[in-house]
Amino acid sequence: MDLEALFKISHGLYVTGAKDGQGRLIGSCIDAVMVIEAVPAQIMISLCKTSYTCENVLRTGRLTLSVLSDDTADDIIRTFGMQSSRDIDKWATIQHGLRDGLPVLEEAVSRLSLRVVHRMETATHFVFLCDVVSIEKGEDKPSLIYADYQKRKQGKEKKMTTEGKKWVCTVCGYVYDGETPFEELPEDWVCPLCGEPKSVFVQE
Repeated sequence: MDLEALFKISHGLYVTGAKDGQGRLIGSCIDAVMVIEAVPAQIMISLCKTSYTCENVLRTGRLTLSVLSDDTADDIIRTFGMQSSRDIDKWATIQHGLRDGLPVLEEAVSRLSLRVVHRMETATHFVFLCDVVSIEKGEDKPSLIYADYQKRKQGKEKKMTTEGKKWVCTVCGYVYDGETPFEELPEDWVCPLCGEPKSVFVQE
């Protein structure tokens, strides 16, 4: 089975916002989002079971979604996709506002407040069907498409991994390029694109 064929299906990149049990603002970078209906507005999203965001969305049934623009800084994607909210305050250095008490990016194509109305469990993810509580248009820019983001990454000459070798996700082909050595990432770190755990990465 050629899994690369799956990634020809167009999808974007997004940042979720939520709160944990201590009232801390948390969030993550995801790529699995689908508009189900426009009237009434409903959206379906998928969150990895091991993510801290998923744990708290299961608890509260609430979250926000910020749609990234095609010129979103790599730092934002790294902050929300390559670290755990269990360990750091991801929103501390990111310009953000609050919608229904939950964080959204100030620089976003659109911002949505969501309420979970149904969930489905898969082997590695929870899929949430959400009512759109509120929505607002942000920057008048194209949204960031996954394929374009990958091209942008591949065009950079940045040293991507420990000792000059690459850590590559065997599920979706994502190449880790964070500042933190791959071995030092937290055990609950997941691939920012497909949500799979560290264990599926191999060094090339």
